[in-house]
Amino acid sequence: MATLLVVDDEPIIRAGLVKLIKQYDPDCEVLAMPNGAAALEQINKRIPDLVLTDIRMPKMDGLELCRQIDENRFHVKMVVISGYSDFFYAQKCLTYGVKEYLLKPITEKELYPVLDRLLKEEGAYSLSLIHYEEWLETVEQTIWAVDIDKVYALVEQWVESGYAHLKTAQLQQIVEDGLALLVKKLNSRSVYRFEMGPAGRTAASRSEVIDYLKQELHRLCNELHHWRGGMEKNLFEEAKAYIDQHITEEISLEDVAEKVGLAPTYFSFYFKKMTNETFVQYRMKKRIEMAKKLLELPHYKIVDVGMEIGYQNYPHFTKIFKKITGLSPTEYRQMLGIR
Repeated sequence: MATLLVVDDEPIIRAGLVKLIKQYDPDCEVLAMPNGAAALEQINKRIPDLVLTDIRMPKMDGLELCRQIDENRFHVKMVVISGYSDFFYAQKCLTYGVKEYLLKPITEKELYPVLDRLLKEEGAYSLSLIHYEEWLETVEQTIWAVDIDKVYALVEQWVESGYAHLKTAQLQQIVEDGLALLVKKLNSRSVYRFEMGPAGRTAASRSEVIDYLKQELHRLCNELHHWRGGMEKNLFEEAKAYIDQHITEEISLEDVAEKVGLAPTYFSFYFKKMTNETFVQYRMKKRIEMAKKLLELPHYKIVDVGMEIGYQNYPHFTKIFKKITGLSPTEYRQMLGIR
């Protein structure tokens, strides 16, 4: 059963279009909205098969509604109905993927052939392989960060982008192909070896396909988490070595987290668990240890020591040094007998 959305600010025309559509097919579900803003709110709740919209309306006109539908990739077929025969409108509508431009007054003679074609044509939804590839890239990065909540959010985002309108068999094929590509991307990191899960049985509904997708993504996250669970010490040593090698540079927690393949929030928790101090505290302590060694060399000027360990601001360096050691750099040198 098809769902159609009629959008027109004139109640009589709106009611007339609803009546014409119900006469065309009594099984059609027809929704009606007075303007583009109300229509877009309805589309966000439930995506229809076809939108028939007027152009001139308050709050949000038909052109803006079509633009928003196209920009959000809802993959909805659109028909513009207007009393204005201006070519500009027709041209703009075409850029937003509008299928037809009809002039008022509309009768069954003009409307029914359009409904025949648009409601019965197959493969009307143009799915972007580029967007799908970009989405898979994001999912791969999110799995590598073991952020399962974000993975689920990405699945919901994908469903809402219009793929749920595909037939079940088409959707299942796209999901299986996507999972195969995802496993290939994960394996290309050459760290762990991922395998495809057992092929899913033929799904009876689109919701079953989505559930299968979530289960497989959860499995990949769990495998990665399990493998890393036995390598905590190695991961920690890798992170610590990277920090030490770049101790004089302004690297961030996010930089180190990306280096070892963990989500920043998880890495922050994990680092404190292993060191009993935060990333910032560890880096500060290592810098001051390096500063103490340089201060023991008489030929080094104190201001140069601060610059050498990554503190471009001398007052800030002396403040941090005293906070960690209880002495200023000058007092520390005097304690060593260096004048």
